Amino acid sequence: MLALFSSVLLTTPNITGIVLAAMLFAAIGLSTVFERRAFCRYLCPVGGFIGLYSQTAPIELRIKDKQVCVTCEGKPCYNGSVAGYGCPWDVFPGGLTKNTYCGLCMECIRTCPHDNIAINLRPFSADFAKPSTRMDEAFKAFIMLGSAIIYAGVLLGPWGMFKDAAYNVGSSSWFIYAIVFLAIIFVVLPGLFTLGIQTAKNTLSLKQRFASLSTALIPLGLMFWVAFSLSFVLTNVSYIFAALSDPLGLGWNLFGTANTAWQPMLTSILAPAQTLALVGGLIWSARTAQKAAGEVKVSPIPVIIYCFIATSLMLWLLL
Repeated sequence: MLALFSSVLLTTPNITGIVLAAMLFAAIGLSTVFERRAFCRYLCPVGGFIGLYSQTAPIELRIKDKQVCVTCEGKPCYNGSVAGYGCPWDVFPGGLTKNTYCGLCMECIRTCPHDNIAINLRPFSADFAKPSTRMDEAFKAFIMLGSAIIYAGVLLGPWGMFKDAAYNVGSSSWFIYAIVFLAIIFVVLPGLFTLGIQTAKNTLSLKQRFASLSTALIPLGLMFWVAFSLSFVLTNVSYIFAALSDPLGLGWNLFGTANTAWQPMLTSILAPAQTLALVGGLIWSARTAQKAAGEVKVSPIPVIIYCFIATSLMLWLLL
């Protein structure tokens, strides 16, 4: 639901501050009632989507020897000890198979009495070798994919009426925008995806195929957000110089650049960089689709076509 208000959150500093403060106090309040990081695990929208994309990371926290965990008494990595806290994310490292639910706080490394937990380097997106079977992760992929497409159209597109609807929270036009926003993310995109994959018959249920094959949308959504963010990062990079000299807005001029005027920079590479990100995301998703389809023994072609159409739409919106 927070995504519905992101147009305002991203452009109105006062509202941004209020929302961040509310999240902070909610986290503190929940920590006084529930054990461990209940807010981070169940309510924080940022944590949920970082966890989704952490599957693409080239590092992982894993145990070295499973048998050591089986015979370990007390499980201090999970329950805590004098050496440190138990896992704040409520995860037993001995059963960790992917990055999604690990916050990489490394408390378990401190508390493990057998030095049986390590940080490993690995290939990018190694977690995709075994597709997800969780519907919540599948819909997170659709939320991120759909949100990127909608934001590209609303914030970067030439349609003023869409911008007005997104910014006028509480108005009748905003409610129409909200309904369309939610319909695209939770009905249109998943519905079209389902129509594509239901033609591939096998022994698995449609729900299982949906959850597994939607793994291919995770890298695509990630690169959609990279391409979308480049529109703001590259054109506003000159603000960095002023911020470095006066990071707290107190009138400092540490490096003599506090009065640097804003001017667009690197705009000549914006379109090529966005195109490269989107095409790279499409290739990445196609390879992930092949792996996921191989696991569930169906053809990856419908998923690849779906990703191609989504990428073409995003290219049109951005360029």
